[in-house]
Amino acid sequence: MTKAIFFDIFGTLVDWRGSLIKNLRKSRVFDDYDDSFIELLVINWRLEYQPILNKVNKKKIPWMILDDLHLISFNKILKKMSIDNVTENQKKDLVFLWHKLNPWKDSIKSLNALQKKYVTCSLSNGNINLQKNLFKYAGLNFNFIFSAEHFKKYKPHPSVYLGAASNLGINPEDCFLVASHKSDLQAANKLGFNTIFIKRENEYGKFSKKFKKILFEPNLSVNSLEDLKNLVI
Repeated sequence: MTKAIFFDIFGTLVDWRGSLIKNLRKSRVFDDYDDSFIELLVINWRLEYQPILNKVNKKKIPWMILDDLHLISFNKILKKMSIDNVTENQKKDLVFLWHKLNPWKDSIKSLNALQKKYVTCSLSNGNINLQKNLFKYAGLNFNFIFSAEHFKKYKPHPSVYLGAASNLGINPEDCFLVASHKSDLQAANKLGFNTIFIKRENEYGKFSKKFKKILFEPNLSVNSLEDLKNLVI
């Protein structure tokens, strides 16, 4: 019996790529660059995401919240792309743009509908403050917020998934994880979670081949969260 549904956030419920491109342009920091350059900057920034999380999990660098890791990655990408006109204060403001991402069009209504039948929870690598700001901005409502910050490890480390289920007093077998990344789902599935893959065609734009894909068969695959509203899981 399903007792709780956990949701990944970046890419699954919110459009990080489109939102960052738009907000970086609005910041006026990159007025000297065209839209394709800004999109490449965003993609390169995201490509640094999992590698730096893995470094934390392997204790190659100290524990830091995602905001701090985003800043380290951003500095690396600015150097890689030969951008040297961004001040330290501007960098901090631009990292905060991860707190202001737009939801996919099916996210709000579907999440609210599922909340009437199940306990809904975020399960994100985003730090607690980032998630609270993001959910307020995007209009996303959950019964519980779970963050890597609670467990001092990042997904796909087992302690994140198991710790979240344990905090609710629920067995992993009674939980579903919804995500647009099969690597996330595979890690949860190995620990007993049921899994739902949501296909987000526009998450990576034309750069999808730059992001590693894995072979994994989830319990369910859907093209929209609306497909789950009337489904008994």
